[in-house]
Amino acid sequence: MGDYLSLKALHVIGALLLVGNVTVTGFWAAFLYRRRGRDVAYRPIAMGILWSDLIFTFGGGALLTITGILMVKAGQLDWRGTPWLWTGIVLLAASTLLWLVFLLPDQVRMERHDGTDDRTFRRHFLRWSAIGWFSTALLFAAVWFMVRKPGG
Repeated sequence: MGDYLSLKALHVIGALLLVGNVTVTGFWAAFLYRRRGRDVAYRPIAMGILWSDLIFTFGGGALLTITGILMVKAGQLDWRGTPWLWTGIVLLAASTLLWLVFLLPDQVRMERHDGTDDRTFRRHFLRWSAIGWFSTALLFAAVWFMVRKPGG
């Protein structure tokens, strides 16, 4: 039982790192983007977003996933037949897919932007922001299903 509780604690820490980072990053990016060109250069901020995502989003997501798999095995849960678990996994997978397909490439584009074409940068930022907030909402929903455990 102690091992399971340790896994659960690490699982919660992974969720905090993942959801906390994407939420705070979205807030600060929007806040600082509005100041771009006045007293804030966005490229270093984009680099910070990229690195914090690689460390905290990826690290938290990896910790969350690994401990989740180990807890399913330890608890002998039928993950396909447990509605709250299945829904949480699908929401996490959807958010991860959005991150890999859209968000991470846009972050790299913003970080590499040379500052000459503000329209292109704005397009990448707005897409990154819109998809990012949707992806973040999916993570909040996943947390809700995992904690609330409806239908199971």
